[in-house]
Amino acid sequence: MNEIFGIPMSGILTVLVALLAICLLSVAWVAWRRPVIFKLGVRNIPRRKAQTILIVVGLMLSTLIISAALGTGDTLHYSTTNEAYKVLGGVDEVVVYSPNGQGDVDVNSSMSNDIPASSLGVVDTALAGNENVDGVMPMLWKTIPAMNTVSGLAEPDVTIAGLDPSRLSGFGEVKDLDGTVIDLASLDANAVVISEMAADKLDAKVGDVLTIYYNNQPIEVTVAGVGPDSLLTGAVDFEQPGMVMSLERLQELTGLTDSYSMVLISNTGGVRDGMTHTDAVVDALTPALAGTQLGIDPLKQDLVDQLEGLSSLFTTLFLLLGLFSIAAGILLIVLIFTMLAAERRSEMGMARAIGTQRGQLIQQFVAEGAGYAVLAGLVGAALGVAAAYGIGYGMSALLGDEISITPHVEPRSLLAAYCLGVVITFLAVVGSSWKISRLNVVAAVRDIPDVQASKRSKKTLLWASLLLLGGAVTTLSGLSAEQAFPFYTGMSLLPFGVALFARFFGAPSRPVFSVVGGWLLFLWLLPEDTAARLWGKLDGVTNMEMFFLSGIFIVIGATVLLVQNLDVLLKGVSRLGGLFKSQTPAIRTAIAYPGASRGRTGMAIAMFSLIVFSLVMMSTLNKNYTVLFLGDEAAAGWDVRVDTAMANPVSDFEGTLQQNGIDTNGFTATGTVTTPNPYAARLRMAGDSEWMPYEVRGMNQTFIQNSDLLFGQRADGYDSDAAIIEALLTQPNVAVVDVFALSGQDELGGSDTFQLKGVSINDKTFAPATIEVINPETGQPVTLTVIGVLDSKIGTLNGLYANQATIDTVYPTAAMTSYYVALTDDSQSETVAKQIESTMLSYGVQANSIQQELEDGQKQSASFLHLIEGFMGLGLIVGIAAVGVISFRSVVERRQQIGVLRALGFQRGMVSLSFLIETAFIVGMGVVSGAVLGLVLARNLFVSDDAASGSEFLVPWPIISIILGVTLVVALLMAWIPSRQAARIAPAEALRYE
Repeated sequence: MNEIFGIPMSGILTVLVALLAICLLSVAWVAWRRPVIFKLGVRNIPRRKAQTILIVVGLMLSTLIISAALGTGDTLHYSTTNEAYKVLGGVDEVVVYSPNGQGDVDVNSSMSNDIPASSLGVVDTALAGNENVDGVMPMLWKTIPAMNTVSGLAEPDVTIAGLDPSRLSGFGEVKDLDGTVIDLASLDANAVVISEMAADKLDAKVGDVLTIYYNNQPIEVTVAGVGPDSLLTGAVDFEQPGMVMSLERLQELTGLTDSYSMVLISNTGGVRDGMTHTDAVVDALTPALAGTQLGIDPLKQDLVDQLEGLSSLFTTLFLLLGLFSIAAGILLIVLIFTMLAAERRSEMGMARAIGTQRGQLIQQFVAEGAGYAVLAGLVGAALGVAAAYGIGYGMSALLGDEISITPHVEPRSLLAAYCLGVVITFLAVVGSSWKISRLNVVAAVRDIPDVQASKRSKKTLLWASLLLLGGAVTTLSGLSAEQAFPFYTGMSLLPFGVALFARFFGAPSRPVFSVVGGWLLFLWLLPEDTAARLWGKLDGVTNMEMFFLSGIFIVIGATVLLVQNLDVLLKGVSRLGGLFKSQTPAIRTAIAYPGASRGRTGMAIAMFSLIVFSLVMMSTLNKNYTVLFLGDEAAAGWDVRVDTAMANPVSDFEGTLQQNGIDTNGFTATGTVTTPNPYAARLRMAGDSEWMPYEVRGMNQTFIQNSDLLFGQRADGYDSDAAIIEALLTQPNVAVVDVFALSGQDELGGSDTFQLKGVSINDKTFAPATIEVINPETGQPVTLTVIGVLDSKIGTLNGLYANQATIDTVYPTAAMTSYYVALTDDSQSETVAKQIESTMLSYGVQANSIQQELEDGQKQSASFLHLIEGFMGLGLIVGIAAVGVISFRSVVERRQQIGVLRALGFQRGMVSLSFLIETAFIVGMGVVSGAVLGLVLARNLFVSDDAASGSEFLVPWPIISIILGVTLVVALLMAWIPSRQAARIAPAEALRYE
């Protein structure tokens, strides 16, 4: 992986290594200039090994999350680019048809047009003697249906390629799966080598006779070998099966004796390093192609760049989702060092009393924290690699049929994760150390609470001014730019500034900060339509960064509200515990500590709330959108789709079925949709210069009339769905698009397909949009008007749709025809699809149950989201570690108090129960708060989505119950171990503890 957030990985690594060096050098300076202070800090690391292990486990989480995210990006980068290198092999560039005659090409569009055989001479002449090129070869390919009569399996879209055996040197050899070279020149006339995917799809093996169809004529070919999926075996992309034969024989079979599809170029060097010469080859060949209606496309370079962008997108996604766990990890670091300071308060007071400076105390804690950070970074990086491998294997199970996923982690990513994890931990340690070094020496020596001064502090006034100023500036900038992120950030900071001003002038804490917490919850949990009416329409409300920002401020608001009213909640626990008279002392002791340490309690609650919030929200949205996109509207009223390639068209679909014994009385309607060659379909907004790929479909009148079409956005002048349908039936050059054409549907990585500019998912109406579609034969644009956007509930229709007469003017020849069938009994869709496919084998059709396709697609999406939830669930480690650390540190910190309680008559069980009740209260408040907040925000997002209008909001109680139950049980288990240790402390030993 070479980039993250668009920044080169090498630059990121350089900065991180520099930051790590600064952190370590600062510790080294302390060790050199303050050796006693340094030793006082690091000596605590080996003193209590069990607690050190818990601290390291808690501190490692940031490194683990970062390492796992970067490792996942490396896995995707390695796997996808490896697939590209495997498919393209030695092919680095291709010369294809250029529609404008200026050498400009879009390889996908241009590959649909043949070029004259004389093109090979042009390329040979231009590259003769070029040291960067070691091979030039013509290629002809066509998409045809193929059928294996032995296995009864057929595929409508199989690529058959013709290669010149005499020019294979430089491109590698055609080999079978065992690596044995196959000589195309020596094969029989109708012998083919098929790709591994074709062998799998057709259940074919060497010696099988396949029937392929071209121009409605059956042609029998014999399988002479099965090779890896690559361009040399006809596999021109990741998902399409292929076969290859000699170029001369394929020209004879197709009658294209004076045509090629493209000319392949192989650069000097291997499969990977040959790409380094691409720019030089393009520069050398481009002048020679001017005016020839030929152009050169850097195929391998473009494909690798595209796949690297995909891996960077997923890495960004995992990093953004991991921010919740990283934030919880930072809270744990602060909490750990706050507890360490509380435990050593007397020691710190005596050190200050004999002359130790405050800065030296900070240095002591920084030295200790740096030791933990270095160890935690190593453990976190190693476990992050393990997590990345686990995610990689999970992706392999999900995507294995489409692309081979091989877990892979680069040392560079591992080093970056280690550096970033240690730096984050170190900075958190420094901040915590600065805070805990502020103590009253006399109170610390006597180990009594600090005296709280009621005098006004100028620092309070300074912070209030900064928060007000910063909040006002960001709020106004968000309003002026109509951007949600700065606006909501500013609106969340402003109340803290107001609250600090109120506290400076003597206002009581509880009502002031309770209002702040309530305001944050109101601001962030406000339904989107209500927020739009209050603040105006803002862009970026649904962006990924807003998801993280909303989670942080919602949890802050809820935690502030809970902490400020903690005494009320604890009184409720006390009254509830009053039902168990025998345990009243343990209950009252348990609730005393959370109330006495509000800051510590608040951080612990916030940690669990953050983690549970993110998990519950993701699970809830996953559940609701899975159900939504499998609703009755998803199939648009159709049950079966039958695809057939135009190389062998079916003139009368229903008549052909009846002739072959299929009972069509159960059909309520049959519609037809044609698809032009997908490589030729290119769109752009009128006035734009760049053509973008997008699927184009032509609908016959029966399909339009019998489809249940819904539109999420309608053009002005079309006040109902019926008006758009009527226009599609009667008006020329009007079209509708699916929801993925709308701008902003791919916030993380941008889009490399056509986007309908000026229309967003939140719009109800829009001005009719003028777009252009390119005619692949003439290269001239044809103007269409988009009048509607298909509702996102319709999951089976994708692309641009227009009536068939309109599409015929742009694409006279279709690559595929799809026949849609509506049944009286939709439960029979799978049975009918199988009957149609088996009956029409000679036509090479492929029939599918539309509902089954939708369910399979949703299962894959849901499985991927579950994989992401599992990644986010790594954050539960921080919660579990937090409970263990808090409990163990509490035993040490309260050792004398425990001795006093035991001396007063507390039994062992009561001491242990007191710790468990305290843990249950803190963890319970965190998980309940996070679950409620996650459900409310998920509901707001779902209900505000136009696609979900009228849909019932569902709560995934089983998943939520598992999340909450596992969290509580494991947390209590982690607390039970130190609570038993606390219960075993002998009173006399505890009372003389120092």
